[in-house]
Amino acid sequence: MIRLVCVVLGAAALSPICVWASTQEHASAPRLLTSGEGLTIVNAVRDYEQQARAKLDCSHLVHQIYLLAGIDYPYASSFDLYAGSENFRRVKAPQAGDLVIWPGHVGIVLDPAQHTFYSSVHSGLQAKFYDGPYWRARGTPRFYRYVIERPGGAAVGDAQPVSRAQKTPVQRAAQTVNSESPGGLPSASKQPRKAASVATARVVNTSTAAATATAIEIPPSILIATRRKQPTHEEIAEAISKLTDTEGNVLRADDPLKPRLPVAIFDDFEVERVEIKGNHGWAHVQLDSRGSIANGRVDLNQLHEKTRWELRHTESGWVVMTPVERAYVPRDVAVRILAAQLADLTQSDGTSNHQDRAVRQEAQLAALLDNLLNSK
Repeated sequence: MIRLVCVVLGAAALSPICVWASTQEHASAPRLLTSGEGLTIVNAVRDYEQQARAKLDCSHLVHQIYLLAGIDYPYASSFDLYAGSENFRRVKAPQAGDLVIWPGHVGIVLDPAQHTFYSSVHSGLQAKFYDGPYWRARGTPRFYRYVIERPGGAAVGDAQPVSRAQKTPVQRAAQTVNSESPGGLPSASKQPRKAASVATARVVNTSTAAATATAIEIPPSILIATRRKQPTHEEIAEAISKLTDTEGNVLRADDPLKPRLPVAIFDDFEVERVEIKGNHGWAHVQLDSRGSIANGRVDLNQLHEKTRWELRHTESGWVVMTPVERAYVPRDVAVRILAAQLADLTQSDGTSNHQDRAVRQEAQLAALLDNLLNSK
């Protein structure tokens, strides 16, 4: 049976998206999503938009929307998705529901005819034009389409809903994500990270696949989206914000309290001044630090910290270099990763058998999360 399905995203103020979709599209071999199945993902965007109470970062937002559409792929950061994933195949011509990806950012294509996509940006969860000036300055995006690998697998939308098994109180707390009050763009060059709140946060399913085993690599640098000869404070701050989102990957180690780099967890930061000479420069940044993790020890002292971020001009343009001596992780990112680690730990054999190391690690993580979630 074929039917015409239309979707209007209220907040996006865009034209309806209409696609002829089959109600039964089953495959007998690995294949790419059909246009009708892609529309199911766009429908999930609408559902998420109507219910969302928290602002996720771009890669977690995409992962959550795919879950709502019945697609449960292992979580991957925007950098990993851009480099290529076995769950997605790169395509030249996008359709609704595909991923549109730049290094450091990912969104979901809404209407390829209008070049619109949905993602998490600093001003909130919004629809944007991927051929707009800002996004063109970030470089040429890549488009990826989900691959259904299991022969005879159900079409998207026919999949069974993700399990919502009863959780213990600590597991429910461990699945809490940050909330962000509505509002406009931050003031010049200042990138605030809103406080995580148990009272108003929306509980989402957290994929633990990316929160265990080997830590995901952090990119050595990120391109600054600018069309000027030298980047502005705001453009540098935007690039640093994207880079710090990925630095949370150092907490995905087997023991998040012993990351391979010392970790500073911060609320917000400001690019105070920039000095550039030739093809090299420095961004002088002030951070409001919530605490730090190093060598198995947690320091919850709040500090106003001044740092320098190296800038280099390459063939691709100006880039911000990743600090090599320390990782800077936004509080909301740290909460999500540490919460997933805690949820895993509470289900481990070590904790159930009351092994001292596992119990001690759980207690430390719980105390750290409690501080990050409830401190002002």
